Amino acid sequence: MAAADLDRPRLWLHYFALGGEAGDYEVDAYLHHLMMLSPLQRDLLAQAANEILMDLAPPLAPFAADVAEKLRTGQSVNHDE
Repeated sequence: MAAADLDRPRLWLHYFALGGEAGDYEVDAYLHHLMMLSPLQRDLLAQAANEILMDLAPPLAPFAADVAEKLRTGQSVNHDE
């Protein structure tokens, strides 16, 4: 989590918003290998982490066909837009 700059409070809040039932204390204990969560709760926690990481990730490299289509239609190929 540290390498991905993913903090536990943000992860727990997103997990809870997805319907996660474990409290912040339980999630912290799970992340420190002190207790287990049910498979469903682990999957919800993984989903929350994946969604946050997708939001943090830079844009993917475009394929040639995508760039050609944008150029053909006059769209910008700049990732910053």
